[in-house]
Amino acid sequence: MLNRPPGRPRTPDVVTGNGTTRTGDGHGAHQARATATPRRTRVVDHKDPARGSLPGAKAPGTSTYLGVYLNDHLAGASANVELARRVARTHPGLRGLAREVAEDRTALLRIMKERGVPVSRHKVAAGRLGELVGRLKLNGSLVTRSPLSDLVELEAMRLGIEAKAALWRALRTLPDTDTYDRLLERAESQARRVEALRLDAAAGALSARTDRAGVEVGRTFAVRTPPERVHEYLRDFAHAEQWDPGTVSCEPMEPGPVEVGTRWHNVSQFLGRRVELVYELTRDDPEHLQFVGANRTATSTDDITVTPGPAPGTSSIHYRAHVEFHGLARFGAPLARLGLEKLATEMESSLPRALGGSVQD
Repeated sequence: MLNRPPGRPRTPDVVTGNGTTRTGDGHGAHQARATATPRRTRVVDHKDPARGSLPGAKAPGTSTYLGVYLNDHLAGASANVELARRVARTHPGLRGLAREVAEDRTALLRIMKERGVPVSRHKVAAGRLGELVGRLKLNGSLVTRSPLSDLVELEAMRLGIEAKAALWRALRTLPDTDTYDRLLERAESQARRVEALRLDAAAGALSARTDRAGVEVGRTFAVRTPPERVHEYLRDFAHAEQWDPGTVSCEPMEPGPVEVGTRWHNVSQFLGRRVELVYELTRDDPEHLQFVGANRTATSTDDITVTPGPAPGTSSIHYRAHVEFHGLARFGAPLARLGLEKLATEMESSLPRALGGSVQD
């Protein structure tokens, strides 16, 4: 056994960076492979956001700002998909548009995947939560649906579509502009359709008086007939015998061409009772018709808006009926609402059938 010089402590063995062990005597006479288990490296696929990429991960060369921007729009798109589906339940003519809104969100997800941008799931959840919270707004009515609800919902849809169009315009500064051009064109078409319905809803909601006992229902339809032919057909209220499920008969009260002031004697079956009203054409614009019917117990106002549909040669029709009750009939308003909703649901098939069929997007 070798003796070390007095006062010289033994130097500990040192593990070098290449995995060998050098003895502490500093002479390098002994080297051995370390037996430590190699560390494992986690591999993350940055190109598929649906497979759980790490938060904030992105493909090489992808702008951090682009990722934030696209995720912000994805949150808004997710909320707009839920809103469009909800609105389409009361406006069947918007079902095709609701599908387009969902397809646009899918297109955005595809763009994010191609550019290596991971999905920020907390932003998506926040967008959907915001839409759900928005449903709690009463819009001035506690028990029944407020006339203002249609206006608020359509306005929110319009804002969502405008934001989406702004996104496509911004992305046109990047390569592959053909894709963004097509998406932008569709967004502009969506905005035109929603705007026509929004203005019609505004005309009804903002002029409605809350101190009256009345009920209101509305439906939207898309039909395979050009707007001018739809307008010409609907302006003659005698045709209500063909498209209004509640009408038994509807006859003009004076001879001559149809114009503002023309009146019809309408007989309807409503809640098991025979109801007679005298209807008058009070508005006859290319995109807007209004008929007002009255008797001793109620006044009914039918507003019909006709605009170009989702495809050439088609039309979008928004129908809104508002009934004001007089005297003791006011107490029957809740029951009347149920009857009107039933008739409006039946009209979803009868009106498109009378005008050449519904557009199946």
